Amino acid sequence: MKKFHLLALIVFVSSCNLGSDTFEERDFSIVNYDLKANQALEDLDFLTMSALESNGIGMRTLEGPLENICKGIIITSNQQTKKITIDFGTGCKSADGKERKGKVQFAYSGSLLLPGSKVVTSFEEFEVNGLKIQGTRTIANGGFNLLAGSIILNVTIQNGKITWPDGKFITLEGNQTRTIKMSGSSYEASITGTNSGISTDGSAYKTMISAPLEIYETCAKTGVYVPSKGTMVFNDKFGEFTLVFGTGICDKVITVIYPGGTKDITLD
Repeated sequence: MKKFHLLALIVFVSSCNLGSDTFEERDFSIVNYDLKANQALEDLDFLTMSALESNGIGMRTLEGPLENICKGIIITSNQQTKKITIDFGTGCKSADGKERKGKVQFAYSGSLLLPGSKVVTSFEEFEVNGLKIQGTRTIANGGFNLLAGSIILNVTIQNGKITWPDGKFITLEGNQTRTIKMSGSSYEASITGTNSGISTDGSAYKTMISAPLEIYETCAKTGVYVPSKGTMVFNDKFGEFTLVFGTGICDKVITVIYPGGTKDITLD
């Protein structure tokens, strides 16, 4: 089955040895939590598009049955109520190693190829790789650029909450615009927007994409889910710092720019 990570924003830091004393004086734990949350949401985007494609209302035809995502899952589709539910039960692991459990429900108005159409995703005890996802996520068709051959998708997160196995959690509200362009049989995504929320220590934080994040399916197919280009600015109780995501190649290296210096980090 061809995976379609078209909405993907997959970036996350797991554990890094930050060799600079100046850098270590500054607490960057929110980066770990926020980017791991984005990894979980990217997986959700993949499920959303796969569910729509399997019912003929996505942006291209799904190659292979949706059941191939995980063995034993139960899929319920009702075209009259325009709802699709995927039930992962008590847990299953997909071929790429992702573990999911619980239910995800998609309520759609029509094909995402139609301007104004949207799909709203909600959750029932849903987890991916141990992260519990709550809230409502909406993807809406924001129009086409015929000259560029691209589609605009507006993505919002309301009452978002990501909880870790140890009980720590962050809350999340977000608004993003994703411009998707097909290049041959692959896609390219350009992402802008902002997120805000409460970190694990109860303090507020914000992120803003200051230069569009560029995602290439060709990179994702090689296991590199980090944006190939783009810049993201973080603001939290410690101040502001910037993440720079490469120069257009498929790698996992980002540069962190902070008051007093810079640091290159290779993401897991």
